[in-house]
Amino acid sequence: MQGIHGIDLARLEAFVEVSGARSFSRAAERLNLTQPTVSARIAQMEAQLGVTLFERLGRRVRLTDAGRALLPHAQRTLQAARDAAEAIHALRAGGGGSLVIGTAPTVGTYVLPGLLQRYAAAQPNVEISIRTGRSHEVSQMVLDDEVQIGFERELGHPEIESVPLYEDDIVLLAGQHHKLAGQGPISPAAIADEAVIFFDTGSSYHAISQAVFHNSGASPRHSIDVDSLEMAKRLVLRGLGLAFLPKVAVEEELERGALAPIEIESAMPIRRSIAVIRRRRRSMSDATLSFLSLVGHVFGVEVMPDVRSSGRGSRRAISPL
Repeated sequence: MQGIHGIDLARLEAFVEVSGARSFSRAAERLNLTQPTVSARIAQMEAQLGVTLFERLGRRVRLTDAGRALLPHAQRTLQAARDAAEAIHALRAGGGGSLVIGTAPTVGTYVLPGLLQRYAAAQPNVEISIRTGRSHEVSQMVLDDEVQIGFERELGHPEIESVPLYEDDIVLLAGQHHKLAGQGPISPAAIADEAVIFFDTGSSYHAISQAVFHNSGASPRHSIDVDSLEMAKRLVLRGLGLAFLPKVAVEEELERGALAPIEIESAMPIRRSIAVIRRRRRSMSDATLSFLSLVGHVFGVEVMPDVRSSGRGSRRAISPL
């Protein structure tokens, strides 16, 4: 590449949008610009860098090797610019700013609302956005700087700082009137004689559920596959089968006796570690630091102390709200 100095943010923004949309026209719509303007910005970048960033395939485009090499750096540069603008805005406003969170669906549905209720009471001027995805998708959101922090099952990545928060217990459940409800430990073979409800076939929950049977050599005679945890829970409540569900999603139903846990003979407890994550070496805004302080306080853990605040450029430990 030739000189990269002096590339303006507008050109980088056009480059990132085109790479995501794989189309100049769609990128132009997202940026509220004309297609010739977007095309000109890309052409100026290519001329400045001395490389071709996109292969033109009719109306569609795809990144060249040079474009793929540039993309993560362009994304981080734009995010740094947004962080800087947010920090100045928050400084002028005496608080506020924005917080973008990525979360796995179960955490987002059953854990995050309580945290956000407390956070909003303490930081009413912060604008909050939430994006959901499977754990590997949340990790990628963090790596791509699309979100500031994420909640996921602990996966591990060299570029991600991860702090475990709690163990996500997964239990086999039956409706209160099911014949196995209230029974002692049940063998996998006996469980396999019942209808078993599996949800989200691409998730770790599905793999964990199937593993119980694979490890015992049993196989459910009848199963129902659904794509929603809530649907699986409703089917169990209606007595249509058994399901492995995260305990955090059924605490109310267990408390009132609508669902009954089933103990499996000779089975180890099924757990997943849920963690809060951030990208290493990324500056943290004051809004993000405040939220992490709350998370650490609620779960009784030290959440990423001594990280850099993008608002004042200082290094400080996180204290509870």
